Amino acid sequence: MLSWPRPSGGAGFGARPSDGTGARAGAGQDRSAAHGYLLPIDGSIIAEVPDTPPAEVASAIGTAEQAFADWSRRSPIERGRVLRRAGELMLEYEEQLATLEARNLGAPYAASLAMVRRAAGSFIYFSELADKVTGDVIPVDGEYLTYSVREPHGVVAAVVPWNAPIIFATKKLAPALAFGNACLLKPSPETPLSALQLESILLEAGLPEGLARVLPGGRATGEALTGDPRISLIVFTGHDGTGKAIAAAAAKNLVPNALELGGKSAQLVFADAPTNRVVDGVVSGVFSNTGQACIAGSRILVERGGSEQLFRGLAERTRRITTGDPLAPGTELGPQTTLAQKEKTDRMIRNAVEAGATVLAQGELPTAPELAAGYFVRPTLLTDVTPEMEIVREEVFGPVAAVTTFTTEEEAVALANDTEYGLAAGIWSTDAARVHRVAAALRAGTVWVNTYGVISDRVPFGGIGRSGYGREGGQAAVELYTRHKAVWTSLHRDEATADILL
Repeated sequence: MLSWPRPSGGAGFGARPSDGTGARAGAGQDRSAAHGYLLPIDGSIIAEVPDTPPAEVASAIGTAEQAFADWSRRSPIERGRVLRRAGELMLEYEEQLATLEARNLGAPYAASLAMVRRAAGSFIYFSELADKVTGDVIPVDGEYLTYSVREPHGVVAAVVPWNAPIIFATKKLAPALAFGNACLLKPSPETPLSALQLESILLEAGLPEGLARVLPGGRATGEALTGDPRISLIVFTGHDGTGKAIAAAAAKNLVPNALELGGKSAQLVFADAPTNRVVDGVVSGVFSNTGQACIAGSRILVERGGSEQLFRGLAERTRRITTGDPLAPGTELGPQTTLAQKEKTDRMIRNAVEAGATVLAQGELPTAPELAAGYFVRPTLLTDVTPEMEIVREEVFGPVAAVTTFTTEEEAVALANDTEYGLAAGIWSTDAARVHRVAAALRAGTVWVNTYGVISDRVPFGGIGRSGYGREGGQAAVELYTRHKAVWTSLHRDEATADILL
């Protein structure tokens, strides 16, 4: 069984780094009791990790401020070299990281390995973007040379969810560090294990101690981090309720923040779309990561002209989904990550049926006796749903989709936009003019056409409405993790000036 803090020694894979003061994190400090982290396939404890108490959070912020003073003055090329090495080390350790992620999260090993590789790619991409942050020379009235530059904020507080922990951790750490900030990361209390390994990897790559810390814990840890006035930027991915609390904490200290929250995304399937391609794409868009994705396309809207054939295809594919041990070859769907999430998903399915929904199809639960206590949910397709039902309006975060039909393009758009969320949407059609009309009409931060769920660090990502605000990725990440400074230089030869230009 794994346990943190690790014994002192090198900062290689598996080591729990120090707090930047020379003491191992947790050594001689008043830590709260360790939490046991459960294996989702059977409920057994796989690791114990102590919460970070508020006093240690405060100390970590002070240490990060000191480390930031040096790191922000280093050249972007030097910062990029450290991050590239971190990405390379992740790829060297990819099998260990993927196994750890699969065990803690419950995602199939192949999916966990893909997550690790994508997370490593974040460090590599932002290592290359670090030296490409530029300013502008701005023409103004009068004899002045006026230009703007972009500078790091300072200490960034990053809070990430449990459903794709290694991806969300690097999605915050990589741009924050590339552009000269310090970053303190609070992983979800359910899945902190891969983030703790990332801290070790960053140190092995040459990152200064204390510049990036992982602070495991629950609400008290998060409140101590996001409520500290020394924090210069807060970035959060997770539930909208927590996002509102973080926004309030940020407002109290006038701290800029970005929130990427939940979703209730629709996939619009038009009759001209090829059924075979659509079935696999739609099912993947719903059930990937056991439906535990903010972008899950869990509202499937099907044009009536082709609905019967598509319903049959979706039902057949859902019944064939292989549920089982994430580390077993051939597993397509693992367990839910927590018992609480499994119980919520089961409850929402029951509520939908009691409200009048019909179960169109369900997959099977694993039959192995050793998995009987796991947090497994049968992948489920529901029909006969109505817009006011909970299953249509609220995020499930489980392997469940609600399927309904539409007659016209206008009706499809109206149904898709009938939500408080606005994170993503999908369109399945071969009509080029239609897909661009519909994409423009959909109220969502990202729209996929004839695919679903593709994400890149090069592309802005975020939501609107109840799905949050702010964007990460590509140039949007530069805008988020740096701030403008304007510099005015007088070119007058004879005397100083103090003009006020309006």
